[in-house]
Amino acid sequence: MADADVVVVGSGAGGGAAAYALTRAGLRVTVLEKGRQHTSTDFTHDEVGTLRRDFFVPSIADEPHTIVKQGRPAERTRDGWISCCVGGGTVHMSGFFFRMHREDMKLRSRFGSIAGGDIADWPIEWKQLEPFYEEVETIIGISGDATSNPFEPHRAPYPMGPLLAHPSSTLIEDACRRLSLHPFPTPRAILSADYQGRSACRYCGHCGGYGCEVGAKSSTLVSFLAHAQATRRLTLIPRAMATRVLTNPDGSARGVLYLDERGAMHEESARVVILACSAIETARLLLMSELGNSSGLVGRHLMFASYTGGRGRFPASSPHFPDAARALPFLDRSVQDHYTSVNAGLPHPKCGTLIFSLPWPSPILHAERLAHPTADGPPLFGSALTRRWKEYFLETRTIEWEGIGEFIPNESTRITLDPEVKDRFGLPVARIGLGIHPATLAASDHLARSADEIMDSAGATARETDTEDRAYTVLQAGTARMGRNRTTSVVDENCQSHDVRNLYVADASSFPSSSGAPFTQTIMANALRVAGQIAARGRAGSL
Repeated sequence: MADADVVVVGSGAGGGAAAYALTRAGLRVTVLEKGRQHTSTDFTHDEVGTLRRDFFVPSIADEPHTIVKQGRPAERTRDGWISCCVGGGTVHMSGFFFRMHREDMKLRSRFGSIAGGDIADWPIEWKQLEPFYEEVETIIGISGDATSNPFEPHRAPYPMGPLLAHPSSTLIEDACRRLSLHPFPTPRAILSADYQGRSACRYCGHCGGYGCEVGAKSSTLVSFLAHAQATRRLTLIPRAMATRVLTNPDGSARGVLYLDERGAMHEESARVVILACSAIETARLLLMSELGNSSGLVGRHLMFASYTGGRGRFPASSPHFPDAARALPFLDRSVQDHYTSVNAGLPHPKCGTLIFSLPWPSPILHAERLAHPTADGPPLFGSALTRRWKEYFLETRTIEWEGIGEFIPNESTRITLDPEVKDRFGLPVARIGLGIHPATLAASDHLARSADEIMDSAGATARETDTEDRAYTVLQAGTARMGRNRTTSVVDENCQSHDVRNLYVADASSFPSSSGAPFTQTIMANALRVAGQIAARGRAGSL
């Protein structure tokens, strides 16, 4: 008898959601997570200990990725790691939660192909995900105003209203409306009220990059996995590094081989195997296992989110930044008027979302950025640096923005196994090839111009735009593309391997497109859909 009905590798957005749905359906599930299992007492507001050490992601010495940019030699990097802990990246996410739009799933049929890109439609319809979007919002708890975004239809309201907004949010709202744009409260996977036994947000502001010590952030750790554990059908094994998917003589999957924290090897047998390790690590595990790659496409079609960002400065004496409002860390306004810009003269019309926020409460991060006013120039020091710090921290207030957009899959951006570099387990690390399609950059620049116009309309006395990082590697997708044609995809419309009948993918690896907004909610919704297909097979006795 197998150890479990289903073994899931990874406990983040996809793995946590799949484990929830499968245990609720009565199946015995084992989740293997390579990282630690934290408790609320582990989460502190220590910028050094949390953001600058190996709290959430491995050290570059022990478990690097390597990256190749623009033909340069491969370098060791932390890029591409999301998180290594129970709950995955959802534990330290900012919690910006958006649904994909209908056009996200039909990019090729709606907008056609583009030279140098490999754009594909999803093999499912948006309406197939809609009930699962609603389930995610209800189960984990989302705060927002579902009626305020005209570009993302909702049949039902969010479970909770928006988080309290800082008074500076009206600067952005008024500026957008003067420009005939439609600002709306950013939906957040953070509780604005007590919900299902969890405490409401206490407005500490330490969301992005930090764990939530009160459980108000709707990570899989405190939502999906907690619900799954309550069924008593979940076995959760932290510090379990999966090294290979094992197969039977007939080619079907029989389980997963993994190393525990002491380096001892174990096998977890199951009737079904689900991979949900992140697009990079799922591709790496498939390549190490030499499975599911008859198409030769495992690791290809890697997508990140395109990124552009910046900030505007405002006088500290402004009535929009009263001292009494310092306890309100969220501005939380978004704009999707440029989600698709068909009349902007762009090489490809798909753009994305602008998200406006107040700076993270991470002074070391901000001080370092201020010391480097240009990406390539020398750092500031002495009186010039002191003057810049004083201006930023004491004399002005800052509103930040980021543009998250479509990333066109291309031949240069893919995952392979590094032929030389090994991790601390002696396993080949994932090598990231990164190339950004010119149309992706053009669309991202279009978002940046709109953000600048909004900042000008809001009365910013100074503006800055980041020009260095144009790909947001924490949001990653596409390395095991979903499709009906086994020669042009890795998994079918149910995210089942074309080659291995009981092997599934439940993270963003299967996504044919990246969308124009953070897509964590879509990972969860699709994982619920995939788990539902597996549960139906279980009820039919055909696992």
